[in-house]
Amino acid sequence: MMAGNEEIGVRPAQMTGPEPDDLDADPAPRALPTRPRRRRAIGPRAYAWWARNQHGLLIATVGTIGLRLVTEWVGLVSQYGARFPHQVARHPSLLSQVWGHWDAGYYLSIAQYGYAGRTVGHGQAPGGIAFAPLYPMGIRLVHAVTFLNWEASAEFLSAIALFASLVALHRLAVTHGGGDIGAASVMMLLAFPTAFFLLAPYPESLCLALVTLALLCAESDRWLLAGVLAAASSMTKYYLVIVAVALCFELWRKRSTTRADGGEPRLVDTLGRYLKVALPTVVVFAAWMIYQQAHVGDPLAFAHAQAAHWDRHLAFPWTLAHRTVSDLIHLRFLDTSTASVTELFDTVTILLLGGAAVFAYLRINRTLGVLLGLGFCVFTFQALLSSVTREVLVFAPLFLALGTWTANRRWLERMLLVLFIPCGYFLIQRFVTGSFAG
Repeated sequence: MMAGNEEIGVRPAQMTGPEPDDLDADPAPRALPTRPRRRRAIGPRAYAWWARNQHGLLIATVGTIGLRLVTEWVGLVSQYGARFPHQVARHPSLLSQVWGHWDAGYYLSIAQYGYAGRTVGHGQAPGGIAFAPLYPMGIRLVHAVTFLNWEASAEFLSAIALFASLVALHRLAVTHGGGDIGAASVMMLLAFPTAFFLLAPYPESLCLALVTLALLCAESDRWLLAGVLAAASSMTKYYLVIVAVALCFELWRKRSTTRADGGEPRLVDTLGRYLKVALPTVVVFAAWMIYQQAHVGDPLAFAHAQAAHWDRHLAFPWTLAHRTVSDLIHLRFLDTSTASVTELFDTVTILLLGGAAVFAYLRINRTLGVLLGLGFCVFTFQALLSSVTREVLVFAPLFLALGTWTANRRWLERMLLVLFIPCGYFLIQRFVTGSFAG
């Protein structure tokens, strides 16, 4: 046996264990299996992100699906009555076509055929330059990837953007008030009378996602990303240049807080942060004006198209106030025309927006209040109110303010829901039948 062991190179000591002198010695450390460094770095981050956002992801999933089911049912019943199941069974495309009204036609036209130049080509919409380019570009990208029809591509893009919006809104609300306020803020958004536009071929959900994510990035001092998102939002709706202004105010506010605490950031660092926030919006607007000059022959074609086709003219707030009060006194709000219904809802909405701006500035966060205040100015420095009830959907702080206001006041929450839900049903019915332009 010993000879055999020696032949295979095994010493007796190796079979019987260590020598007595070696019993007190520390055993040699074993090399433990290690995971790749990249996996160790990403795993905890992904788990921490999931822990922070799992509730918001669940709310966003249920909210997106629920809003789609409810609004789709109301829209189909409003347009086709009780026979809508038979209509949909014969023509499934009606599920998306029911929302293809009013401005949706412009976005779909731009996505398919581009902007009209000095002459209007086949399928191009005159005055389409009034609509910002990012949402039509997104529709075109989704269409190329999914091969869905144009209406379905637009609605799929809106649904994805709404899901991201709800997750971001919940996170923003939790940051400023806690989980109850997060859930209440999402509920206020989904119950808002014009929330159905968030799933229609309209850019509201994409705007809301970009604005909310920009605010979140500013909260965590990721200024360049916040500036890029703000620039993207301005290419979805032009007036959202105010997001970059609000982010600059947030940067100034944080710098003032730092100085009060005794720290003094370097001037170069401060200027660099302002450039990160503002420069992306300046660059994209300059590029867009150059494009308009080359394509249309007018660097401000978007503003001129809005004035010519949609009567959007700059005016002092008292001009708008005089017109609104006159309509109220003479009971023009009771007219059944499209414009009268729009003006009635817009008047109530602008008052709500102004109150939310003050509340957010005093009770939640000054930057959020400034953003709502700038939005209030955008809508009131016009000759007439136009689509305000739909346009306010892009302002996440409005719904954060409503959520904060109602989170611990169940009676108030129920009262708003009782007001919002019937109004939403009413507006969907008028929208799909061509009586409400949004």
